[in-house]
Amino acid sequence: MLPVTAPEGSSCNLNDCDTQQQMSLGLGQQHRQITRSLVSVGSIVCRICHTNTSKESLISPCRCKGSLAYVHLTCLERWLNQSCRSYCELCRYHFNVIETPRYRWPESLRIWISHPRNRRNIQSDLLIFTLLSVVTVGLVTVCLLGMQYFVIEGKKIGISKLWTRGAIWFFLTFVVLGYITTVYLLGKDQVAPWYRWWRSTVNVRLIMDPQLFRRLSNESFPSHENQTPGIHVTQNPRCPTNSPQHQ
Repeated sequence: MLPVTAPEGSSCNLNDCDTQQQMSLGLGQQHRQITRSLVSVGSIVCRICHTNTSKESLISPCRCKGSLAYVHLTCLERWLNQSCRSYCELCRYHFNVIETPRYRWPESLRIWISHPRNRRNIQSDLLIFTLLSVVTVGLVTVCLLGMQYFVIEGKKIGISKLWTRGAIWFFLTFVVLGYITTVYLLGKDQVAPWYRWWRSTVNVRLIMDPQLFRRLSNESFPSHENQTPGIHVTQNPRCPTNSPQHQ
């Protein structure tokens, strides 16, 4: 039998081709194994500060997947405090947190008033309150001091004393109720926004399961010994939700 030879002009023989096929299959299998386990260590970073240092471990505290699932505990607490939230803005997962008021009510009131927009609103409402108070006090004073005069003038045109006094007291009641209602609405427009802001401005402290840190440190980050040099994963898993948006 004639020996089997490679075609003329070929740069490799049959044994070399078999060797290259085996090497490519082995590299492909390792590539798929690394891809299935996780992305490379260098690409796993905190989704808030975009770093991965040895000072603090990365955790995955919510339902987010892929490269957006990992975050530092301190970064997450800082983000929740700045956004005044207790849930993940991506997957809407509610964290187990302890919320404490950030300010006492006198301090919060001082901060609220020091804001230029709030200060302008307070000044305009105070001006309305002052003018309304002056008008109301003037009407009440005129009616009470001039009641006897109105009674005398009413008799001249045939109106009894009882009807004159009743009409004056009805008018005074209407004026006083209108004044009280207006002052209440003015005060509500100022107090209600401040109270909502004060109650929502809290310090958030996360309560995390210690097993989460142990599980992530053992499973989520493959060691360098298990990776083949020269293989880089270029595609990272993506979380299906939107990226964080600052308020």
